Amino acid sequence: MARSGSILGNAVRRKEDPGVLRGETQYFDDLAIEGLAHVVFVRSTVAHARLGPVDTAEAAAMPGVIGVFTADNLELPDQQGFAMLPPVFNRPPLARGVVRFVGDVVAAVVAETRAQAVDAAELVVVDYDPLPVVIDPEASLEADSPVVFPDHGSNLAMEMNFGSDPTVFEGADVVVSEVFYNQRVAGVPMEGNGIVAVPGAPDGGLTTWIPTQAPNGCQGPIAEALGLDAAAVRVVAPAVGGGFGPKAGVYVEHLVVAKAAMMLGRPLKWTETRSENMLSMVHGRGQVQHVELGVKRDGTIVGLRGTALA
Repeated sequence: MARSGSILGNAVRRKEDPGVLRGETQYFDDLAIEGLAHVVFVRSTVAHARLGPVDTAEAAAMPGVIGVFTADNLELPDQQGFAMLPPVFNRPPLARGVVRFVGDVVAAVVAETRAQAVDAAELVVVDYDPLPVVIDPEASLEADSPVVFPDHGSNLAMEMNFGSDPTVFEGADVVVSEVFYNQRVAGVPMEGNGIVAVPGAPDGGLTTWIPTQAPNGCQGPIAEALGLDAAAVRVVAPAVGGGFGPKAGVYVEHLVVAKAAMMLGRPLKWTETRSENMLSMVHGRGQVQHVELGVKRDGTIVGLRGTALA
């Protein structure tokens, strides 16, 4: 005999389920905030180039436009993308001098409506002087490869060496080798990236709503970039429509919106489009693994040696 009952009754075990099932849950994109203006980013259309003049005059004159920002008029410190990388790899939130990938942020347009910001962003004229491109990780280590960060002198950003044991295959009857390609993947959360930034509180600081997996990891970098005490920055993680890893940290787009909101003195919002998500949200994996395995003929594994290029 079947037992009937409400899906919203005693069977519910997770506190977030009822609001989602009833359609009552609010995501950051649902927030209704008075005086909210919108940010649209102008992104590099080339993978590697010297960045020449960025002409924003026509965009700034468009209806509804409040401000157009580049590295020249919105100063933010360069951001370290990974804790173990040398500072030479730190990224300017708005590109300065060079762009290094398709989607690198060149300018930010702020307007009363998102449609007005989109229209104005299309009128920003960027002068690119193309540079050689390298897209294959193994080719990037060849002697004749273009170097993406000339001040570093190499495309090898960092290396971890766990040593070599010359006896690793002693006693093996067979040593087999293989190359494995762990392809690069995009997280593709159901809800893209974004931020709502409202200046003024707490204590003359900033309150933000970010669809993030790690609000505590966003507070410090935002405060540091804006020159604020951490207590003056509040980060709210509302309901988040998927994360899967890429939403675990602060993005340069968050910093640009936060700084622009403080400069303009009004609430700003950026909502990532799905196409933009594929360009600007960090990817994962992307490894080439050279592996050797020493085994006995009875199947016993004697030793393993490998090199992973990520």
